[in-house]
Amino acid sequence: MKLDNYKIVMFCGKGGVGKSTCASATAVYLANKGKKVLLVSSDPMPSLSDIFGLNLRGELKPINEVKNLYAVELTHDIILDLWKKEFGEEVYRVVSSFLPVGREIIDYVAGAPGIDEEFMLNYILKAYKSGNYDVIVWDTAPAGGTLNLLRLEDKFYRHLGEAAKLYLRVKGVLEQIKRGGKDPLSIINSWRKLVNEVMEMLRAETTGAVIVTIPEALSVNQLDRIYEELTSFRMKVAHIVINGILSDDLDCGFCRKRAQMQKKYVDYTVKKYGKNPGVALLPLLPSEIKGLNSLFEIIKYLFK
Repeated sequence: MKLDNYKIVMFCGKGGVGKSTCASATAVYLANKGKKVLLVSSDPMPSLSDIFGLNLRGELKPINEVKNLYAVELTHDIILDLWKKEFGEEVYRVVSSFLPVGREIIDYVAGAPGIDEEFMLNYILKAYKSGNYDVIVWDTAPAGGTLNLLRLEDKFYRHLGEAAKLYLRVKGVLEQIKRGGKDPLSIINSWRKLVNEVMEMLRAETTGAVIVTIPEALSVNQLDRIYEELTSFRMKVAHIVINGILSDDLDCGFCRKRAQMQKKYVDYTVKKYGKNPGVALLPLLPSEIKGLNSLFEIIKYLFK
């Protein structure tokens, strides 16, 4: 894989295919090349803490064994707490401007599907704009949560903005609800601006997605769908990784049979994606992926 020129690298794919492993190995590789790297996981069942042997849940920490590498796991509950702190009051101000609601609306909205993924994009955007990191490696939630969010963002905030504008104009209450600070319409417009900034970030030439798969029908079919979804949003797929490949020369009848089954999916993927965006082949390793030594083994195959 050639990822040196990217500022954001997203690892996408079906659950259990090795996204976290590949993301962690990539982060170590880039950090060892002198880049300051942020490794962040939004997987609801994250593995970064297990891989590095360090509690990364909800707290950004340096990986001491690797210079320039910082990592954090943002699980569902942590993300929602951060969302409430940053957007809760704004949401209450907008909704209460045209509906008789109390502050419990903040918790109600926080429980809406897609809010955690929505805030993750905002988290990535802030890290991206801060200039504190040369590259952000993002271990995304399994298969398509972020893609569903992109559709939600593009439609929901636009509809919310237009509906609220219409209501406020018809009622003629805009001046009445300006009680200092931002008025609701300016808040809504700032949300729409945020959506545009997120989409610009994801569509930038310096943002690339790496889709990880295993050589089995369900995972390869999902690879095709994820690739189509990403490209439909005009996002760049930087590379494909096929993980867990068995050798067909093993002294084991079951293993050889599995390897033969895998071969047709490997051949299909290489034929379809081998030239563009490119395919990296990652064998099934005999040891568990835990600690830096195992990540260096992964790096040999990903970046040879």
